[in-house]
Amino acid sequence: MKGDASRRETSGLVRLRMEQCMTMVTICLVVLAAGFAPITASAAPADTGSDPAGEPLDSETIDEIVEHSMEEWEVAGATVAVVEGEETTHLEAYGYADYEAGDPVDPEDTSFMVGSVAKLLVWTTVMQGVEDGTLALDEPIGTYLEEYEFEGDDEITLEHLATHSAGYEDRLQGLFLEDEDALADWEASLEDDMPAKIRQAGSEISYSNHGTALAGLVVQEAYDEPFEEHVDEQIFEPLDMDRATFEQPVPDDRDLSKGHMPTEDGFTSHDPAIVGIPPAGSMSATAPDMANFASAKLQSGAFEDERILAAETVEEMFDERATNQPNVRGIGFGYMLSEYRGERVVYHTGGTAHFQTLFALFPEHDVALFVSFNTPAPTTDVVDRFMEERFDATGEEREPDPATAERADRYNGEYHPHVFETTYERVLNLASATTVSVDDDGVATVSQLDGPPRQWVESEEGIFVPKSPDDSALGVTRMVIENDRLYMGGIAPPYERAGWYTTTTVQAGLALGSLLLLFSTLVVWPINAYRHRGWGEMRAYLGAPRRVILASVGLLAGFLIGVLLSAPQDLIEFTTPFSIWFRASVGLLFVVGLAGIAAAVLTGREWHRRTNSPADAMNTLGLVYLSIMMLAIGALLWQVWYWNLYTAAF
Repeated sequence: MKGDASRRETSGLVRLRMEQCMTMVTICLVVLAAGFAPITASAAPADTGSDPAGEPLDSETIDEIVEHSMEEWEVAGATVAVVEGEETTHLEAYGYADYEAGDPVDPEDTSFMVGSVAKLLVWTTVMQGVEDGTLALDEPIGTYLEEYEFEGDDEITLEHLATHSAGYEDRLQGLFLEDEDALADWEASLEDDMPAKIRQAGSEISYSNHGTALAGLVVQEAYDEPFEEHVDEQIFEPLDMDRATFEQPVPDDRDLSKGHMPTEDGFTSHDPAIVGIPPAGSMSATAPDMANFASAKLQSGAFEDERILAAETVEEMFDERATNQPNVRGIGFGYMLSEYRGERVVYHTGGTAHFQTLFALFPEHDVALFVSFNTPAPTTDVVDRFMEERFDATGEEREPDPATAERADRYNGEYHPHVFETTYERVLNLASATTVSVDDDGVATVSQLDGPPRQWVESEEGIFVPKSPDDSALGVTRMVIENDRLYMGGIAPPYERAGWYTTTTVQAGLALGSLLLLFSTLVVWPINAYRHRGWGEMRAYLGAPRRVILASVGLLAGFLIGVLLSAPQDLIEFTTPFSIWFRASVGLLFVVGLAGIAAAVLTGREWHRRTNSPADAMNTLGLVYLSIMMLAIGALLWQVWYWNLYTAAF
């Protein structure tokens, strides 16, 4: 599946964007599938006016939609199911399950890793527990966790966990494992590595993989049986999801697709990732499995002669239960919600390092779409084209309000999410930085570091909608800016206006400028020593302050070289424990800190000598240059402290 050079360049940028997004929020389990593309929509369900019956799409049309997307984004293999009411009207597989072995995807038998779509099974089991009286949504989770202890378990409830409002920050380390043997005690690992609680429970929505895993542990403890077995008995068996499983490794009788990455002449095949917190995303399933699950949800909890939930419970799961701002769409009981192109969509995205999945329900039409790629590529084209063809949902163009330009100062600026706070991952918030710029016509251009700009216009003061259908996406349909906060709804926390000193431009400039200044000493000081004293007097020229600065430069060079040589090469390595060499390289920053303190003391002593004994001190120009170097070290150390980079050494 080769495109022209332009498309290959575009697809490369998209893969980079997806890798950055998965690295931030959820490496796919963080729903990264939209990579912090926040989930937004209007505040109330739209009156679609569509005919719920409609006409199902023919297979030829669906094939064309999927195959076009696969070619555009260089996807090795895909599996797709479309459900209309109780019937699966389209079930097809495309491309390779293992490109290197030449094995095709089988529509009936090939399983794909569905990533965070697995969370919907967790929330279904929770609601089953509520229906049978085993669980209560408003009961502190500590009630069910007698053998474990988690921060906030005396106030956090299952309602908080399902709406991602428990207050936990996100965490990448531990999402994936290098060795499946470590799964034997995933519960203890979850307890030991649970991210910090940084918000009051119920105060804000912010996506949490670990929070979902914690809910799975509650189910496991409440029923006193392994979570995987409980899901088998309560969901997979009654819905005839014969090949679906949370088990890792996947049983030998299941045909699990390999993951893939594009190359210049095809694809490389990779073993699927090992999910370290299984309930959050270790599920694999075939398209028929997911079609049965979709049918049960569309039929209000019923599937053939079985019922997994009461009808009113399903409706409650689809209803909005929490939001960060009344004018943007929030979240249901674990479900993402949107009114996209005039259609109500209840959905979830998911992914691991090599898989991307979308599970979407259109309740007004009794229709569902499941699509999964075994290559990191967006599923957005498929859902967009599907909605256009199936519902004639194309969206509309909107004119800007010139009065918006008068309020530009209120909106313009750079906004950061606060997903990561207490670990080195805090610096990844910069990768999701969002810049708003309002032009003279009242059009707000919203830009991110890793994606194309989108244009928005005000529908009401402070409330923005996409200017055109091309500026919207399934998870990006409404934006609110008020009180220095940008809300884009769904699972995204509020973005806060960044102080000037934390903007991406200032931070990048400060780091680069400080490093260039410090490394300039390797040129400036030898030249000056030669000019003024000759090489024989080099040691005399390089007094204690200069030697400390040069030692700092050497340590920084060691840090940079060590990190470059031992840094994680892919997403899996980034989310598993770092190598000893990488951690040792980061550890050099602690020594740089000590050198910085010494440099400050010695530089202060030189200034004192300059004041009291000028003849014995270095000249003023040299002392100023030395002081600038000391400030450069201080600036770098401040950045290391502010972004918690030193924690990567632990």
